[in-house]
Amino acid sequence: MAFSVDELKKMAMELGQTGLNFAQGGLDKGIQLASAAKYKASNIKEESNLRAAFAELGKMYFADHGEAPEEAYAAVCNQIADIQAAIAANNAKVAEMKLTPEEEPDVDAAAEAVAEAEAVADEMEEKLEAEAPAECCECEEGEPCQCDKAEDDAPAAE
Repeated sequence: MAFSVDELKKMAMELGQTGLNFAQGGLDKGIQLASAAKYKASNIKEESNLRAAFAELGKMYFADHGEAPEEAYAAVCNQIADIQAAIAANNAKVAEMKLTPEEEPDVDAAAEAVAEAEAVADEMEEKLEAEAPAECCECEEGEPCQCDKAEDDAPAAE
């Protein structure tokens, strides 16, 4: 199969155009993806603004109608009032202690300690579950399983 120089040039031009079309398609897709990311980032900001606007609306409603809210809003208004009372009570207790700024508790450190304790508790629970005797017999609790029953005979876990 012999090709002339003109045919080869034509084939090269067609291949070049095909490559250019693919590159343009990839570029268009990249631009499209970048635009989508920009819109999604904008939506995140707008959703944050929306939450802030709803919070402000709620604050305004509570300030105007918190003492005598409409029936549909009474439960939430009562919950807010209870939370505010609990905060005020806690603040009063702290004020009674007359803590100096140096003595005030480090809330972040306390939260971190609670998170660490929860992680350790979860880890211990997983270990205990792994070491628990099989439910295939009536062995004493805390004792290793001594029965000869095969795992296939064990009751199915629910």
